[in-house]
Amino acid sequence: MASIKYGLEDQVVLITGGSQGLGKQFAKKYYNESVRSKVVIVSRGVEKLRNAIQEVTDGEVSPRPLTKTDIWSGKDRIAYVPCDLSDYSSVSQLFEILKANDIVPTQFLACAGGSTPKLFKDLTGEQLEAGVKMNYFTALFLSHKVAQLYPYSHLILFSSETAFFPFIGYAQYAPSKEGIKALVSILRQELSHTRVSCVYPGNFESEGFALEELEKPAITKKIEGPSEPISCEECCNRIVRRLSQGYDDITVDLVGWFLMSTDMGLNKHDNYSFLWFLQLILGTLSNLFIVPIFMLMCRYDINKWHRNQKNPFQRK
Repeated sequence: MASIKYGLEDQVVLITGGSQGLGKQFAKKYYNESVRSKVVIVSRGVEKLRNAIQEVTDGEVSPRPLTKTDIWSGKDRIAYVPCDLSDYSSVSQLFEILKANDIVPTQFLACAGGSTPKLFKDLTGEQLEAGVKMNYFTALFLSHKVAQLYPYSHLILFSSETAFFPFIGYAQYAPSKEGIKALVSILRQELSHTRVSCVYPGNFESEGFALEELEKPAITKKIEGPSEPISCEECCNRIVRRLSQGYDDITVDLVGWFLMSTDMGLNKHDNYSFLWFLQLILGTLSNLFIVPIFMLMCRYDINKWHRNQKNPFQRK
């Protein structure tokens, strides 16, 4: 794995999903805690991107888009590019814009994504498709262009704690996040000059989380119980701290750290996280003695929930 040191200063960072949530929080951190770093935020909505820059800079910078013709001097240190990151041709155009502006990113943060926590049968076809596009294609297409054009950079992908423990209510979300986890393992084997990090956040307070709570099934909330949301700012700070310490597999709370442990067990696969050696031992013991009991408890709760549901297919 590439030994690229992480830092906030003297960087050119591209942040996808940078108009809200954790992406916007990272933009604030880079902009406010560095002097020379330049930030490019990317998402689909132009108005949200413009508002994000106003918020990040406290209104001191007039938001401007990067284009192929209007070359960015970098004086304002922050700019935006509207892009549908789930469309490969749009991502290709994004990188053409970077090239036209002579921008060579040193860090890429793939923060774009979102969840619609519902029972699988209640999801619409559009929501299922959006889950794959938002949570996997956005990371996949960005990673592909980075591999082709910027191999000497730091690629930071964002998965989820549900990649370690997928459960009821997250059918639209968790499979794509597991896909990112697998992609990271492969990229680390193929991209010898690129530092590839993966973050596995739990619940944190954001616009998206507030909307999720409105439609999240009760059984999902019950199983998810121990994972209390932390602030978006604290989530960002914890990620930066671990990246700065040299770790590349990052959780932001104790629940996530423990779930990663159970995922490692006797099948550790190119993992470098905080106290990874303890996770290896704990994961092995947990899978033998703790996880089976916990899964029985989850199965009991799910079966009880099913018994309390009305069967829409039952004959009257």
